[in-house]
Amino acid sequence: MTKRAKYTVSGVIVLIIVVVILGFLFSGGKKKPSLETVRIGSFSTAIDYAPYLVAKSQKWFEEELRKQGVNVEYTTFESLPPINESFETGRVDAVFEAEPPAIVGRAAGIDIRIIGISCSLTQEIIVPSTSTVKEASELKGKKIAVLAGTSSHYGLLKIAQAAGLTNNDLKIIDLRPPDAKSAFETGQVDGWAVWPPWVEQEIIAGKGRVLPKGDAQIHSILAVRGPFADAHPDLASSLVAVLERAKEWIRNHPSEAQQIVAQELNLDPKVVALSWSKHAWDAQLTDAVTTDIQAKADFLSQQGTIRRAVNVKTDLIKPLQAVVKP
Repeated sequence: MTKRAKYTVSGVIVLIIVVVILGFLFSGGKKKPSLETVRIGSFSTAIDYAPYLVAKSQKWFEEELRKQGVNVEYTTFESLPPINESFETGRVDAVFEAEPPAIVGRAAGIDIRIIGISCSLTQEIIVPSTSTVKEASELKGKKIAVLAGTSSHYGLLKIAQAAGLTNNDLKIIDLRPPDAKSAFETGQVDGWAVWPPWVEQEIIAGKGRVLPKGDAQIHSILAVRGPFADAHPDLASSLVAVLERAKEWIRNHPSEAQQIVAQELNLDPKVVALSWSKHAWDAQLTDAVTTDIQAKADFLSQQGTIRRAVNVKTDLIKPLQAVVKP
């Protein structure tokens, strides 16, 4: 090999090395990880998950994600700790839930993002049909069932505060909805802060009635792992697209949607129908909704439910990265 040829080969090798290094740097120092399955979950049983339930029933998540070569797995969580643990360890990518669980997780240092909203509704408190309690201010000293760390927990505290009560005025009993239902119907608790369909089941059975409502809102949201959203903004965007498709379909086909929800949750169709008008299926992540979620974060911080303040605009609701097509 001539001296000139040696220099030429060396130059080519150097050029290749430079290209590889530049590619490494511009890719953020690491190759985009592949993903075979997107794991989607929901927190407990709720009619406000109707868009998720409809999309799941119609296999719209599978239809959309299959285009990107990705499968879908579903799971249901019955309490908050497993959700945040799964988010932190990467065992779940997206969860349909209300905002307080996402706030609690973010306050604990878990990178959780709110990227979509299913609907909005108003928190309700029910008391036995035979109870003498007529309004929230009369709940002082009463035992109230609620699932800790949920929107209903927040709503109960806010309603009580607005009625002039303090946390110490209520005897809050942390119970999962199925257990709370049993406690409510057997007289072990005096009231129950919960969401549809549990409220409607008690009303239709003649066992409960709703106290006058306050202004505590529940926003049913779609939360995802931050690392998932950053590494796969295309997949995260697809989840939002399916959610919006389902919401539009629900608004245009209310009867069919109610039938699907009743089947998916194994509920009496009358229960679903009674609750349907309580849900705003056209809800969006507006400034007003963001402000209300921030109010929840501040309230939970003031109450000591979370020990670290959460800035909703910067910590929770972050825009997805733009998807660059090749």
